[in-house]
Amino acid sequence: MKIFTSPASLFPSFDENASLLLQEAASIGMWEFNVGGEKVYWSAGTKKLHEVSGDYAPTVEQAVKFYKKGFYRDKVQRDFENAINHAQKFDGHYIIVTASGKEKWVRSVGVPVVENGACTKIYGIFQDIDSQKKAQLELKQKEQKFRKTFINAPNGVALISLEGEWIQINPQISKIFGYTLDEINRLRLRDLNYPGDIDINVILKEKLLSGDIENYQAERRFVHKTGKTVWTVLSVSLVKSEMSEPGYYICQITDITSLKNANERIEDLLSKTEGQNEKLLNFKHIVSHNLRSHTSNLDMLLTFLKQDIPRLEESSVFQMLMSAFGNLEETIENLSEVSSFDNVTAEDFVEINVIEFIDKTLTSLHTLFHEVGGTVTVDISAELNVMAIPEYLRSIFLNILSNTITYRRENESLRVVITATQDADYTIIHFTDNGRGIDLDLHGNKIFGLYKTFHRNESSRGLGLYIVKNQIEALGGCVKVESTVGEGSTFKIYLKR
Repeated sequence: MKIFTSPASLFPSFDENASLLLQEAASIGMWEFNVGGEKVYWSAGTKKLHEVSGDYAPTVEQAVKFYKKGFYRDKVQRDFENAINHAQKFDGHYIIVTASGKEKWVRSVGVPVVENGACTKIYGIFQDIDSQKKAQLELKQKEQKFRKTFINAPNGVALISLEGEWIQINPQISKIFGYTLDEINRLRLRDLNYPGDIDINVILKEKLLSGDIENYQAERRFVHKTGKTVWTVLSVSLVKSEMSEPGYYICQITDITSLKNANERIEDLLSKTEGQNEKLLNFKHIVSHNLRSHTSNLDMLLTFLKQDIPRLEESSVFQMLMSAFGNLEETIENLSEVSSFDNVTAEDFVEINVIEFIDKTLTSLHTLFHEVGGTVTVDISAELNVMAIPEYLRSIFLNILSNTITYRRENESLRVVITATQDADYTIIHFTDNGRGIDLDLHGNKIFGLYKTFHRNESSRGLGLYIVKNQIEALGGCVKVESTVGEGSTFKIYLKR
């Protein structure tokens, strides 16, 4: 005859072992407090949480001191007092400091046992929730940080469902489109789409949901509540779940309407300016041509008058007329020369050997330097080349060297030294003389002005340095001057390398 034994008799400690396994897995310990005898019992799991030895037997005072001093120690003392005096159970989160000094989040649950109207003991559980609590606090901090960033962002920020509905929007969204928060919550982003533009939802589905791109950014037009056009830069990203499934869109909307309008005004002004410049250029050519024709005719008429009436030249009125005509002819010539700086193109530039051009200029001025007893020293490498327009460079050298003769000191032999240096961007040609010099404090801001003169020379027209400056700038360079009255001047010509 077979005898069947129940599982309980076969495994008497099964329930107890299962309970211990569950406690271990959940990091749970048991505890009990005997109120009358003020005795404390901790299970093995509770001792492990406090990082004490297995034979540790705490007193009430020692047990309480494991709670972090301050808020959490005061809280657990209040919870025990309420349990003893008012039979109130408690379930709270606390920070303890373990025997090794480590701070740890724990959950403590206490249930009072009441006999004859008085609490005789409290029993409960102790659970390690450190990892979960810290994760919750970190998540909470991140959420608070995101919320602050979301709300206070200078741009419009919105979370949009895959169906195109608002999930959450910040105040800037309603400001950009001119709606109240309640009004815009009843709309969708696609409802604000500019008529005729591709539906934003179609773009997001085709581009982001399909996986073709990770981020979408483009200039987009929308319609303001007032009906005006709102230009924006729309940036959209797809947020996915931990399982990589599409969750929702996060959109940033930057209002660039003011910038767009400003750019349109600038483009309009540029277009108008180009048109006006074209008209002025044509006008300049017409005027220059017509004035030259008229001066030629006047010159012929004056010549005929002198031939027909020889004694007319003796007339003071006729002499004044000839003088006035000469001034008019010179003025027209100057204006024609000044107006020739326009329309310089890259094709006009050629490689020029500096020393060759200086030699040619000195050859043309040889007689003038010889008459005044002037000497010119050139200390420049024969291999030094620059990119320039030949006519401009010749004119620049001629004007500067002519000025050294014109503005020399009467009782001093003229000496001119020409050197060259280079920096990262420019070749710099230095023209140094020992002439009269210029008072830069007095004339520095107008030295290169049109018709500006600084010495009482009858031949000075105030045109040379103006031409020099404009021709150098047309070559992409600049001119600087250093000068001391009574000692001389140095003109530095900066030419692009």
